[in-house]
Amino acid sequence: MRAFRHRSFTVLWSGLFFYRAGFWIGLLTFQLMVARLTDNSPWMLGLLSFFSSIPMLVVTPFVGVVADRLDRKRLIVVNQASMGIAAAVISYLVITGRADSVVMMFGFALVFGVGLAFSIPINHAAVANSVPSEDLRSAVSINSIGLNLARIGGPALAGPILALWGPGGTFALWAVAALAGAVAISMITLRPYQPEQDTLGVFGRMRQGIEYVRERPTIMKALAMAAMVTVFGTSYMAVLPVVAYDTLGGGDQTFTVLIMLIGLGAMLGAFAAGSGRLRLNMSTITWGAVAFGVVEGLFGLTRTVWAAGVLVTVAGGLNFFLLTCLTTLVQTLATESKRGRVLSLFVLAWGGLFPFGTLMLGALGEAITTPYALAAFGLVLVVYSLWTRPGRRVVKASSRPAKS
Repeated sequence: MRAFRHRSFTVLWSGLFFYRAGFWIGLLTFQLMVARLTDNSPWMLGLLSFFSSIPMLVVTPFVGVVADRLDRKRLIVVNQASMGIAAAVISYLVITGRADSVVMMFGFALVFGVGLAFSIPINHAAVANSVPSEDLRSAVSINSIGLNLARIGGPALAGPILALWGPGGTFALWAVAALAGAVAISMITLRPYQPEQDTLGVFGRMRQGIEYVRERPTIMKALAMAAMVTVFGTSYMAVLPVVAYDTLGGGDQTFTVLIMLIGLGAMLGAFAAGSGRLRLNMSTITWGAVAFGVVEGLFGLTRTVWAAGVLVTVAGGLNFFLLTCLTTLVQTLATESKRGRVLSLFVLAWGGLFPFGTLMLGALGEAITTPYALAAFGLVLVVYSLWTRPGRRVVKASSRPAKS
């Protein structure tokens, strides 16, 4: 908790927390509305996640360049204020009965996906500017904890709000949360940084960031692992309504509880990643990915609510333990002048590929049922992690007989 000693970080964390809580409230509402409109179609739910995540693939590389050139605090404030206004508009359309089609839900998801893609690299970079370098690991892990507290609090608030005010009320709360976060963040001062002075254009700076990463094998391995964890691990969240309603035979309450348990596990995973008790290296991350794949497969195959609750809690913990460790490792290795571009590539691997994972999982779920699709995805993650584990090729080479 050392990062909370710094006022700028505390206020930034609080502002981002309000925004994130509103985001999870809105995302839960999107999922429930699409599930009801499509009779719990795993393909349509995967398509919803695709539209909310695909902007990361297109927008994020440009955002990294912007984050390295312009004032990061101002960018966060403008983004959150814009998202708050958009949420208010959607709330009005839902309340007046003008938002009752799946196509419109996909359009809303696309709008908020653009806002999310714009915010994540800048938010991560700003966190690094809110604390001294010796408190960076604490700040990154607490930032992840805040994300997961919002994951718990958002759905917990969404249930009563949906019951009392309907979907329009949840989007209205999202608008208030985003605007409140923008006001809070506008009052802080971040540690100044000096952008590189060059004559490169936008694409030249993007290429410079890619070359910087290619020259650093550990960052490259971290980005590859983030991509695999996202595509074959994190994508399980896109079919949670199918698991809750069809596989477990539950209802809205079961779905909400699963979301909250993921958030609880994720918060514990982020605590574990930031505790400093485990070595921050690719070996630790690799074995965590193996465990995540195993748990994901078991979660897909279970048929009892209590077992699913335990497994989804562990899955949430391992998922965010891995992402927090990977984020911290990348943040630690990146230089300040390249931080925004390196983080944009990390977010591209983490979030930009997420829609492809959800589409593949949704299509595979339609073909062989969702439980077996989840088991297959977990198996792929386990095999990849074991194949690329540190030292594997060294052990193999040492087992050969020596040449005379």
